[in-house]
Amino acid sequence: MIVMDRENRYAPGWSHVLSSTNDLAELDAFRRRVGAPPQALHANRRWPHLDLKLQPRELALRLPEVRVFERTADMLRYVKAVAG
Repeated sequence: MIVMDRENRYAPGWSHVLSSTNDLAELDAFRRRVGAPPQALHANRRWPHLDLKLQPRELALRLPEVRVFERTADMLRYVKAVAG
């Protein structure tokens, strides 16, 4: 499942996007779906994620299958809980 924060508190206009299962293929397919460039995918970190801004971010926020969190901390708590 794709989850994202509405807006990064420390980087206005940007959103983080995670796969609830840390699935790189799912993140990359989502990146392509919303039209984000390859460099939006950060695969070499603790939690693989996308950093989205502008049109790709706006499209992602409108997709019904994406679970959007108002705060990044809430999103991270959710992902940790799902991971067990």
